[in-house]
Amino acid sequence: MNRTQHYSLLRAMEIDKKNLLKYQEIYNYAYILSDGIFKIVFAEEKDHTLLISLVNAMLDLHDGDAIKDITLEMQEFPGAFTKKDCIVDIIGTTNAGERVLVEVQQQGDEFYRDRVEYYMSRVIENQVHTSEKYELPRIYFLGLLDFTLSPEEPQKYIHHVDEMCYGRKFFPKIQKIFVEIEKFFRLEEKGITTNDSSEAAQWLRAIKVTINEEPVPEKIMQNETFRRLFDSVKLINFAEELFNCEVKNVTDLMVEHEIGFAEGRKDGLAEGELKKAREMAAKMLAKNKPIEEIMEFTELSESEILAIKSRVAP
Repeated sequence: MNRTQHYSLLRAMEIDKKNLLKYQEIYNYAYILSDGIFKIVFAEEKDHTLLISLVNAMLDLHDGDAIKDITLEMQEFPGAFTKKDCIVDIIGTTNAGERVLVEVQQQGDEFYRDRVEYYMSRVIENQVHTSEKYELPRIYFLGLLDFTLSPEEPQKYIHHVDEMCYGRKFFPKIQKIFVEIEKFFRLEEKGITTNDSSEAAQWLRAIKVTINEEPVPEKIMQNETFRRLFDSVKLINFAEELFNCEVKNVTDLMVEHEIGFAEGRKDGLAEGELKKAREMAAKMLAKNKPIEEIMEFTELSESEILAIKSRVAP
């Protein structure tokens, strides 16, 4: 299940909770990049095998540097007085005392990078206590993005971000890693990443199976970790209560979705695809197709489809 289909599910459940059963008959997997689903799959597993494998792959940690164990902690750093709270999807400490922050983000906005820096600063602030030396552990921020963060690098989907000074890392203890999942999918479809055998690429291929509802490649199916992932993210595993909580935020989610299209139009990046989507929506409206189905096929927002409907109505 992809993001648009997830939004459609939430809207359908807002109308009637029993609609979850209908979606469970259509889709094999839940939308793994939903905050709620992601936390259940990666944070509630007893031994955190999936989380450790994912983080090691995306951070490119191997052998002695690899994370072998991780202890998860509270996700929230309350804001003092008038300061904003800091709530990260997953925060943990590794066997080596390193801090790892993992955050999934479905839509980008102009202040996304600002928010990342704020999250990092709040976590750093809580590391050194009174009478202790100013000694920080290694801190990683892993951002899993369902949008394009760096369009200026069309063939690079993982970005290791460091402070640099004269070509050298200024403070290597703090590192931010951003993974553009949507971009990897596009590169994979074009065959550009076919020869990419990295653990990160293998993980993203497994995630692609769940988001695009694709057959599982044989090499992926042979991996026990990925088999566990597929079992964990099956839509039928998740109770109605989880989606009821997300339904409360469905308006905000749809606003983010519309912002994404607005940004695409502003940058001139999605104009051609947007025109095709609108034409398809008009044809489907002419055939009296349900709004939810049109949203799934075109990835247009409900408000935009209704606007098209008002223009094409006899």
